[in-house]
Amino acid sequence: MSGKELGQELKELVSSLQDQGILDELFDQMKAVQNEQNPCFVANLITTFLGDAENIIAQLSTYLSAQDPDEVNYPQVATLALTLKGSSSSVGGCRMALACSQLRDASDVNDHEECIIVLDLVNQEFLVLRENLNHIVQMERAIHENEVKRRNM
Repeated sequence: MSGKELGQELKELVSSLQDQGILDELFDQMKAVQNEQNPCFVANLITTFLGDAENIIAQLSTYLSAQDPDEVNYPQVATLALTLKGSSSSVGGCRMALACSQLRDASDVNDHEECIIVLDLVNQEFLVLRENLNHIVQMERAIHENEVKRRNM
């Protein structure tokens, strides 16, 4: 597939994800920063986000796995949820960001049961977002490789 065809396929994928509410216009803003001097910006940012998000979700799971709900460090859960919300938003992951807001709200009122329920939602939204962002990264890298090959001809 040519770089132009891949670029069109990528635009259609992003448009579909936006129509589904998985991504929002912040993804377009992030994509607009990418240029010839930094052709892998989007792929690098997404890769960083995915690694960081996995770590934060693991930390949240650890904090919320306390046997006694009174032992949960709710301020730390709220801080991690806010951090995850910000990083999700930075890549356009609006549904995940919304789930993180819900987790922060539940942690602000020390509602352990709701935190557990919403953390499951955060994880579900992360899995959907990760699958789609990984697809975008693959396409971005293929487009970049095609561009490098085209230049070297």
